[in-house]
Amino acid sequence: MPSSVTGLIQRLVDRVAAADPVVATQLGMADHAGELPDLSAPALAAYVADARQLCERLERAAAGASGDDAIDAVTGGQIARRVVRAFETRRVQQQSPGLYLDAAYGVLLLMIKEIGTPADRVAAMAGRLRALPGVLEEGLANLRGPLPLPFVAAALDDVPGVGELVGESAPRAAAELGLPGALDEPARRAATAVARFGRELCSRYLPDATPDVSGSRELLVDILAHEHLLDETPEQIAAVGRAAVADTGAAMTELAAAMGYESAAAAVAAAQADRPSLADLLNSYRAALAAARRFAVEHDLVTLAPGEELVVEPTPPALRGSLPFAAYEGAGPYDRRQRGFYWVTLPSPDLPDADLARALAGHPFASMPTVGVHEAYPGHHTQFGRANRAPTLARRVAFIPDGGTLLIEGWAFYCEEMMEAQGFLAAPAVRLMRLNDQLWRACRVVIDMELNLGLMSFAEAVEFLSREAHIDRPKAELEVRWYAGAPGYPMAYLIGKREIMALARDFARRRSPSLKAFHDELLEWGATTPALIRRGMGLAQSVE
Repeated sequence: MPSSVTGLIQRLVDRVAAADPVVATQLGMADHAGELPDLSAPALAAYVADARQLCERLERAAAGASGDDAIDAVTGGQIARRVVRAFETRRVQQQSPGLYLDAAYGVLLLMIKEIGTPADRVAAMAGRLRALPGVLEEGLANLRGPLPLPFVAAALDDVPGVGELVGESAPRAAAELGLPGALDEPARRAATAVARFGRELCSRYLPDATPDVSGSRELLVDILAHEHLLDETPEQIAAVGRAAVADTGAAMTELAAAMGYESAAAAVAAAQADRPSLADLLNSYRAALAAARRFAVEHDLVTLAPGEELVVEPTPPALRGSLPFAAYEGAGPYDRRQRGFYWVTLPSPDLPDADLARALAGHPFASMPTVGVHEAYPGHHTQFGRANRAPTLARRVAFIPDGGTLLIEGWAFYCEEMMEAQGFLAAPAVRLMRLNDQLWRACRVVIDMELNLGLMSFAEAVEFLSREAHIDRPKAELEVRWYAGAPGYPMAYLIGKREIMALARDFARRRSPSLKAFHDELLEWGATTPALIRRGMGLAQSVE
């Protein structure tokens, strides 16, 4: 019989799914498939009020429960608190024009997820296309200038891709599903609305946009204490990041010297010069992912999710403006087919030769083994697949909306170093690029904290990332735009890895030296915060 905590979690999931149908589709739910979020001021006020009430009830339940129920109640409270933090504390509906364009992601999800019959999916896409102009109008009514320039610039970069998604890709998908022409009219109206939204951003908000993107120390303190369950201050987290930048840079310098290079930068440049052609890029990634899977299975490092599938494809146009390299989209716990997508952002073949060479430098052969580990085996794809079959509802949905990052990103990043220790990422150039990726993640910690503390400007953050992590400036700017819009997320890679490594050490000392035993038990917790997993594993007496 379900516990009272499970009942509260179910109510919370139902409320989030109703308020944000795109999240419902991410979960694999058929409910609300033809709808988009109602982002009007009254609807958001009601959503925040309900989330706050559920958060309070779950916190009371956590105080009176024990065992898994207590951990699930805390996890549910974190989900509810994310809603309040987004719309009440950060007021993203007033500051982030990209929020409204993101609604179109709900159309893309219906194109890739097998939710219902083909006719059901086309009908749901039609509903979302018809709803999108209203969502964009709500955005123009909600936004309050002056807006941060990086947020406006990011939204404007997304406009062409979103326009292509709703105006061209959706009708094409309908034809592929056997219903040609079914989406032509709603697609035309949606594309017209997207173009108008872009024009309004240019005329209303771009002229007065401010370079200031800082949040507040109070926001970071709340995220650290309640989302990540850490007792460190933002300044202490920033110091961890800066120490990691220095230590990783020194390790790279030492390795570069052993490889015969004068500097780490020279060694990275040499590694980046060895890359596939544009025509071979996708197949090179596929080969790297397959090799990572073989190694994880042959060395019995983790139990893969049953029925898991992985597809490697070009990044959809709607996402290319915000994804300079690549991304992973996993199946949800309600998806019948457990198929994940790894998207690679391909450079345009129309770029001049010099620009194409610079773009391809972000996809060297030496980075692909680490990418395969991080994104798929045993990284994100494995973790999401296992999370979807976790024993409790709270664990299966712990990542909604936009949460669970300390475990999700920490696990994928932990896997990189673990797989190197097991002998997979052994070649010097591969080790060098893994360290370079670690340097990049260390920079994220520094920027995440110092940008929101007002200690670093947006321009300084771009310069810092480009210089320290050997990333070209256009891609560094895309990265920092994301960091600015997602406080508390960029730090999750390095800090999450730190927390998981500490768990692994304690598990080996107090429970079992078996890596597979640790990995399998860890992944049973879904995207639960590591501090709670520590408690659930019996490695801590209590959790603050």
